[in-house]
Amino acid sequence: MSDVDAPTDHSGLRVMSTEECLDRLASAGIGRLGFIVAGEVVVLPVHHLVHGVDVYFRTSGGSKIEAASDHDPVGFEVDEYDRATVTGWSVTLTGVASLVDEDDLVHELEALDTAPWPVGDRTDSVWVRVRPDQISGRELLPH
Repeated sequence: MSDVDAPTDHSGLRVMSTEECLDRLASAGIGRLGFIVAGEVVVLPVHHLVHGVDVYFRTSGGSKIEAASDHDPVGFEVDEYDRATVTGWSVTLTGVASLVDEDDLVHELEALDTAPWPVGDRTDSVWVRVRPDQISGRELLPH
C-alpha cells in the first residue's frame, strides 16, 4: 500500500499498523512511561526494548517499581519529529506493568540490552514488563 492509499485519522495523520508500531517502538531507545502514584500523574523517560509485543525496561527507582509491582495501568510513548521537513511519528500504548521474575527471561533481556541506560547499581535493578492492551501510531507525512 502506498502512503497515498494509507488510512488516515480525522486529522489527516497516517494510521500505522500494529507491526509498524512495534518496529517504531523498537527503533526508539528512549520512551516515556506514564502512571499514577499517590493520585498524581508521573511521566518518566526510560531506556526500553521490545521483545515480542511487550515493552521492557530496567529500573532501580522506587516509583516505577511501585507502579509495576501492583500491576497498575500505564501508558508508554515514543516519537520522532523533524522540524525541517515537518514530518514525524508517534506510537502510544496502554497496558499493565509488572515486575519480571522469570530468571530465563531476565537473562534474555540482559543479552538483548546492548546499549543500557545507566540506572545506578545494576545489582539492585529489576526489569519491568509493560504488556500492551492497545497500541496505536500516527505519522505526519510531508505535504
